Order: sequence, then structure tokens, then C-alpha cells
Amino acid sequence: MPALTLLAIDEGRQRLHLVDTGDARAGWQCDLADFPLARDLQRIGRDRTLVGFERGFVELDIATGAVLRACDRWTGVTAARRLPDGRTLVTGMNLDGGVDGIHVLTLDADLRQVAAVRRDGDYVRLMRPAGDGYLLCTNDHILETDARLRPVRKLAAPGFEHAWKAERLPCGGTLVSAGYGGFMARFDEEGALVHTFGRAGQVPDDVAPHFYATFQVLDDGRVIVANWQGHGPDNGHKGRQLLSFGADGTLLDTWSDPARISSLQGILVL
Repeated sequence: MPALTLLAIDEGRQRLHLVDTGDARAGWQCDLADFPLARDLQRIGRDRTLVGFERGFVELDIATGAVLRACDRWTGVTAARRLPDGRTLVTGMNLDGGVDGIHVLTLDADLRQVAAVRRDGDYVRLMRPAGDGYLLCTNDHILETDARLRPVRKLAAPGFEHAWKAERLPCGGTLVSAGYGGFMARFDEEGALVHTFGRAGQVPDDVAPHFYATFQVLDDGRVIVANWQGHGPDNGHKGRQLLSFGADGTLLDTWSDPARISSLQGILVL
């Protein structure tokens, strides 16, 4: 795989790494014990990243991993997203005063809550803005909503189980990681399933698709995918951890570092 520099969440060992895939000696690692169930990563400046975790989010210095600012006030957060105007969206379960359901909270630049919307539901993972609404990963389908979390349409493919992330593409289509389905799914702008890729049988056996988690579409069209292999500290040898697909879904290359990483879940290519 051509060398990539990325931030990587090792869920199995609860660590965050700065990784250079071309140089195992480079980078750093930090313990995520103070920021449990970290799932979401976003670059929010040249030198800063936002890390969403179970109680909120933390801003870190990319070069060193130093904590620059933390927002730690809920239970059940699954996603955090900084908007271009400085507001932050926090998504999760039962966040607003303990009221049941899926919530998306809006914080201003000073981290004061200024808005909240909710809908019924018992599962949500990474949320991404889409137009005037949101893409919510709700287990066996992606729910596209308006700004009030009212349903617009569902995107689903056979095999979605704990679907992890959905991202609206510049062409208007949507790309989804299928979680335990162990594949990627591409939908057209009308919401119709175009194709799936990365499944067992479509990739070499040593890839061992288990749970496709966070992915990132690079400027050249490549799709970089984290292939999570299970809870706990000793999963690094079970499959290839980082996968690179072409825009057409062809597997181009893979990378793993089982000595350092057990279960790769969150990635942010820098």
C-alpha cells in the first residue's frame, strides 16, 4: 500500500495512534481510558482533530496527541461532528435530559447547547450531515432524515448489521460500511443499491472481512476501510486491518500492524 499517514482508533486495546504505514517507528500512541468508546474522528484544522467518545468529544493536537479541549457531559454519544461555522453536532442515545430515543444536539462555538432534535429509535452509530438533514446508521438500514429527524428515505442492503457509517458523495450517491455484513455498499442518488464490494469471496482469504467500520474516500477516489476484528487485545492476526479499494470496488492493497494494533475501528487519513 502506498504510505499513508492516519489517525487510528484501536478499539480492542483502547488506544489512539498516529500511524505512518510506511514506517512502523513513526508516530505516537495514547491511552483512551479517559475517553472510552471513542468512535468518531474529524480533522478540524491543520493541527487539530476532534475525537468523539461515549461521553462527548475531545480535541487533540495531531502532532503530539496532547489534549487541547474536552467536552465531557453525556452518556451514550456515538458521533461528534464540527460544522464549518464552528458549531458542533453531538449524536447518540438518550442524550437530552435522559429522554429515550436518538438525539442530535447542536452546540455553539463555546460548547453551549443551543438546539436538540430527537426521534424514536434504539440504535445509532456514526451520523453525517446530508443536505439539510442527516444520515443515521440505525443497524440494518441507513435512515436519511430532514433537519427535524423526520424520515426522508431508507437505504438498505441485504446483510447490513450494525451498519457503521454512511457518507454522501459529491455525485449525490451514498457509500455505506455494512458493519458485521463485512462489505461496502454504494447507492445512487435516488437511493437504489448500485453494488457491493469487499465481501468474503471478493477479496483474498487473508483479508478476513469481519466488520467494516470507518472508511474514508480519498481525493483520488480510493476508499480506505477499517476492517475491525473483534473486542479485546489480541485480534491483530485475524485479518488485514486497513484495506484500500479503487473507486470501482477493486481491492488495491492492504496493511496491518498486529504488533501494535488489535482491532482497527476509527480512521482519519491525514
